[in-house]
Amino acid sequence: MFVCRSEKNVLTFTTHNLLFHPPFMKFRYLLLCLLALSLGTATADAASKKKNKKVAKVEIPALKSVSSSAFSYAIGMAQVPSLLQFVQQRHGVDSTQIENFISGLRNNYSEAEIARMRSIVAGSEIGHQIIQQNVPLINRQATGKEDTTYVNTDLLLQGLIEGLRGGGTLTPDSAAKIVESQFKYQEEQVKKANADFLVQYKKQKGVKATSSGLLYKVVKQGTGALPADTAQVEVHYEGKLIDGTVFDSSYQRGQTATFGVTQVIKGWTEALKMMPVGSEYELCIPYELAYGERGTRGIPPYSTLVFKVELIAIK
Repeated sequence: MFVCRSEKNVLTFTTHNLLFHPPFMKFRYLLLCLLALSLGTATADAASKKKNKKVAKVEIPALKSVSSSAFSYAIGMAQVPSLLQFVQQRHGVDSTQIENFISGLRNNYSEAEIARMRSIVAGSEIGHQIIQQNVPLINRQATGKEDTTYVNTDLLLQGLIEGLRGGGTLTPDSAAKIVESQFKYQEEQVKKANADFLVQYKKQKGVKATSSGLLYKVVKQGTGALPADTAQVEVHYEGKLIDGTVFDSSYQRGQTATFGVTQVIKGWTEALKMMPVGSEYELCIPYELAYGERGTRGIPPYSTLVFKVELIAIK
């Protein structure tokens, strides 16, 4: 057994019973020691070269100051994209109003003047909203129709302005009672008209009633299966208010509708489960089984609804 190592290009080795190995073992040992010496020398040379290698210098160009005029103009121009987006989204200023915006930008108004102009803009926006949006809704709640002239906009604004100035012939509380009185009156008129319609409809030939108050006529009795609560059904339909106004129609859209039996108003769910596939019914649904005391878009509160329904298929 022998060990050979190289340290700082000095070769050392030890032997154990070397004289008792055959001659070729001595030769192999000699080769191994020479190889170790060679590797040690190469490693030392590489390390020496690495230490002596020079590091290239990185040239950093010197920065130059931008002139005040160039910088000032550039900082203004750089803000344009974000400023345009901000004033359009936050203030509604589009390309047609840019010159007006620039006028305000240049004039450097005082805080007091800005507050004055801001108040004018707020008043203009609210006044526009009252006339264009609120008055039609108030008319509908007060009379049942949006296109009436029941609400006099001049007097509405007069009451609003006098109240804002701390005057007027009414207090806000007494005024609110008058408004509520008219709304309540109209509510009772609507309830009565829809209840009367149900009474008259029930007198028609062929009308049947369920215990819930649903009224219906069988226009065509199908021979298919009855839908279950979990079924998806394909239907054609048209819905009307008692004055004949059509508020929804798959016929007008030119395509059938598909939905779950229990995903519709109560009157529909009850009727669908009585209709074999292939049937056509006319339904008269009281508000309790429809959209209730609140109504929904296009359907006033307390509305009795009349539907033509064709059950095409169960999905």
